[in-house]
Amino acid sequence: MPRIREGYKDKMTYFKDIVYGILTAILAWVTLMVADIIDEFVIDTDSLLGGIVFFTIPIAMLVIYIIHNRKKNPSWKKLLLWFAGYLIAFLPIWGYMYESNNRREFFIEQHARSGFLDLNGLEYMFYGFSALIAFLVLCLGFHIIRIIIRLIRKK
Repeated sequence: MPRIREGYKDKMTYFKDIVYGILTAILAWVTLMVADIIDEFVIDTDSLLGGIVFFTIPIAMLVIYIIHNRKKNPSWKKLLLWFAGYLIAFLPIWGYMYESNNRREFFIEQHARSGFLDLNGLEYMFYGFSALIAFLVLCLGFHIIRIIIRLIRKK
């Protein structure tokens, strides 16, 4: 009987890792949208705060990721499940935001500020790259550095 409970606990912890990844992706997008709302309606500019968030989100997420790794030291399976959950939520949200913005059906009204070439709303394409690709590259760099440090310590 104890094996069933242990197996159940393992499945629940794996499920939690996926849910945490999903929640992280949602939090990243909410942060980016709040920055855009402030840009559009408070500051009344194209992407001042959004540009700042564009660069800080991957770095902030990496810091949180490193802290989590140092405290919990999760297995590679748990890390992959977390990243799978992150991608499960992140990619569809990114696709929805980008497409709805291109069709001018986005729920955050994008003000047209130039008559010649209006690029407002394209920041959602770039937000996605920063919050996904830059974050993944930074995480990969972190793990490569950890592997190098372990190899040096073994010698």
